[in-house]
Amino acid sequence: MTRQDAFQQLVKLKNRMRGLLRLQLGLDLIMVYAFLRTVLSGDMVNLFGTPLTQDSAMIVTFLIAIIDLCFTQIRKNYRKIGRTLIGHLGGQLSEDEILVIRQFERY
Repeated sequence: MTRQDAFQQLVKLKNRMRGLLRLQLGLDLIMVYAFLRTVLSGDMVNLFGTPLTQDSAMIVTFLIAIIDLCFTQIRKNYRKIGRTLIGHLGGQLSEDEILVIRQFERY
């Protein structure tokens, strides 16, 4: 893999991580909303416009949490791949490469 290929892959990975982070933030908000609606409601919960029993609503909340956990593992894998790509760059780094590496490390 050439240096330019590694840099391009790192940029693509950084953009994917940014999108995944935004998606995960939205999913976290939905999970908190679902949990609070489930806990604070009585026997019947109106969750996302659908009437559910409290047990069913808790199962939906649990499934949302599982999806969120999957996204966390995907981000962890992206970070691992990114560190490998940064290792391939090695040596003297240009300003663009340093900037992308710093942006990558934020995610």
